[in-house]
Amino acid sequence: MRQFLINLDLHGGDFAPKSVLEGANIAYKNNNAIRFQLHSTKEVYEKYKEKFSQLFEASDWIESENFILPEMKPSDALKKHNRKSSMSNAINQLKEDKSQIVISAGNTGAMMAYSTVYLRTIENISRPAIASLFPSTHHPVCFLDLGANAECTSENLLEFAVMGSTYYQVLFPNIDCKVALLNIGSEELKGNNLIQETHELMKNDTRIKYQGFVEANEITNTKNHVIVTDGFSGNIALKTAEGVSKFITDSLKRSLTSSFYSKFLSLMLKNKFIDFRNLIDPRNYNGGIFIGINGVVIKSHGNADSHAFANAIEFGIKCIQSDLLNKIKENVSS
Repeated sequence: MRQFLINLDLHGGDFAPKSVLEGANIAYKNNNAIRFQLHSTKEVYEKYKEKFSQLFEASDWIESENFILPEMKPSDALKKHNRKSSMSNAINQLKEDKSQIVISAGNTGAMMAYSTVYLRTIENISRPAIASLFPSTHHPVCFLDLGANAECTSENLLEFAVMGSTYYQVLFPNIDCKVALLNIGSEELKGNNLIQETHELMKNDTRIKYQGFVEANEITNTKNHVIVTDGFSGNIALKTAEGVSKFITDSLKRSLTSSFYSKFLSLMLKNKFIDFRNLIDPRNYNGGIFIGINGVVIKSHGNADSHAFANAIEFGIKCIQSDLLNKIKENVSS
């Protein structure tokens, strides 16, 4: 049986390290082919070694001197005394062994800095992006960039399209992947100079099946499979979608518990409501890959709980099983 070696940065995120360890525990119980390398301080080990004794026995503990704070600048993360942090140690493990995985819910800028310095980008890729799946009416949608690059060139966006298309076809091999560019309208003349330049590049690139523009209100109802944008717009779209999802779920819950009749109705339709909640629950789509980095580095959402973190681990395993990294390299080089 193949073993999957996963490096976990136990720090970062709103509920770390407890949520990370609980998520790892869930993942390990579901798949005993996993072996974790847990990166954290001695204090964390002493605090949790009894509660998670089974997990710790099945894992390797790699002690770190410190950890990266959420507000730390990437340039500070790269300073000598922070090169022995839990995040730095975890990412550095991939330098010699690309079959491993790194997952962290920590500082995105620091993660990207360490990944770029230690692992470098794939040949012919100028900038990596953060890619993740969105729920949609017809099928999951790959959306990128979700925050790695606030400013992009048209060449960057084209690279994102090629990598995103490969990513989607690896995860869903029987799909004829279609790519769209996020814009303020679907008409040919809409958009700023960057959008228009990217539009022309994508139309003439045979590596992707480019379909034109898509508007933000069509993301969850599009027939396209990959949507490309810069990291600034992408991160706003992501946070807006998560906020709307929470608003709908909370509003529905309040409405269904407001009276005896509504409580009775919700009991009758319990399974349908669970299906609906699971469809729009961001935890079920946790795990954005640093696509374009020469290694499988997964960014978990900062507010991920144990359920969300377990899903990020499962997603990382899928990336390794499908040989995603090498397939992206092949498509980019062609």
